[in-house]
Amino acid sequence: MPGHTYVCATCGKEHQGLPTDWGFKLPDLIFELSYLEKYRRARSNADLCTLDEGRFFVRGLLSLPFTYQDGKFSWGVWAEVDRKTHDSYLNHFNDEFAKGSKAHGRLANTIPGFPELVNEQLEIEFQDSNSRPSFTFPSTAAHPLARDQREGVDFARHHQFLELCGHFAESDA
Repeated sequence: MPGHTYVCATCGKEHQGLPTDWGFKLPDLIFELSYLEKYRRARSNADLCTLDEGRFFVRGLLSLPFTYQDGKFSWGVWAEVDRKTHDSYLNHFNDEFAKGSKAHGRLANTIPGFPELVNEQLEIEFQDSNSRPSFTFPSTAAHPLARDQREGVDFARHHQFLELCGHFAESDA
């Protein structure tokens, strides 16, 4: 979008164009807990989360290629995984051992503008130690977000994602 700029929440710098990602700080299940319940039951940082020492989550990127320009739009979402996957990721977080390894999980966030997708199956591919895991839907998934991931999104769809997340309302304030 010509003339449009935004301030990145991660680096704090102003960038030209529209944001190309939107993230969730916690899995919905944890986000919905009261302040005290979060303290009592959950442990989290920017990449890993545990609830009641028995439910485990990793944060990754669910990316959708653009059809109108180079690049992609990425949803920074959480996936619920089994303990083995969580612990393996934790143990190899700062090395390259996990790169290229794959696992399965289930989406743990509601994404604005889509039908309920929490618990939808995801395929997880771990990246290098400087990158979050990549999340993809199985090729048989038929919901709109899976189609967007396979077919890409145009400018109007990209703009719609940002509207649904409140980006333009925030920038107009």
